[in-house]
Amino acid sequence: MEAGDRPLVGGGESQRPQAISNSKLITLNSPLGYHVRVPTIEDEALVLDHHPYGDRHLVLTVLTRRTGVQRGVLRRARGGKAPAAAAAQILSLVHVGLFHRPEAELATYRHLDLLRSSYPLTRELGRSAAASVVAELLTTFCPPAEPSEKAFRLGVACLDALLDTTPADTVVGYCEFWMLALGGVLPPSEKIAGELKGEGAEVLLTYRQKPLSEVQIALPATAESWLDRRVREEAERPLRALTFYRRLASG
Repeated sequence: MEAGDRPLVGGGESQRPQAISNSKLITLNSPLGYHVRVPTIEDEALVLDHHPYGDRHLVLTVLTRRTGVQRGVLRRARGGKAPAAAAAQILSLVHVGLFHRPEAELATYRHLDLLRSSYPLTRELGRSAAASVVAELLTTFCPPAEPSEKAFRLGVACLDALLDTTPADTVVGYCEFWMLALGGVLPPSEKIAGELKGEGAEVLLTYRQKPLSEVQIALPATAESWLDRRVREEAERPLRALTFYRRLASG
């Protein structure tokens, strides 16, 4: 059985009851003076990216458990003591409620509640940078608004591992491996072994067989470079977080 068939990203399941995505309708005031009803999303999500919008708001990108990548405006999230800003740390696990107005390009967040914070990772630059790599890979390889529950589970497992004692290099390599596997672009085991000439192929086999919480073997530099090259080829875009992380690790 090849890697893409059965992702073993054990751990990372929320200890709280799972939030449920739904299409419950809410009523909003239209600029034209009448009421419109729009579907909402309520779900668990991982924060992937954010940037300022106006004076007080954020544009926030998240990967939800059941509806994939969503992008919207989180209002009044900047300045003062806005609790939403604390929940918007990269790779934090949150519960979101959002809706799309028919005429709007971006969704609007109704609420953002913190379930598991990535803030402790800021105490160590290497772990914080590794979290950014995981978020970048999820953003790159998960299509917008397409269900990506396996990728979501992988991201949560990576968050838990980084908050625990798993080496950051192991988390990054494991995430790269499974992003390729879930995307259906990971070569067969025999081809991987041939390209690596035995240097690290057995570690990648461990990635395929064990959840991240049980991986103990460090990834050799040859296999690490092979994974980096593969994800860059498939991404077809600059992976700035990965580049920064590798420079940081080599420095």
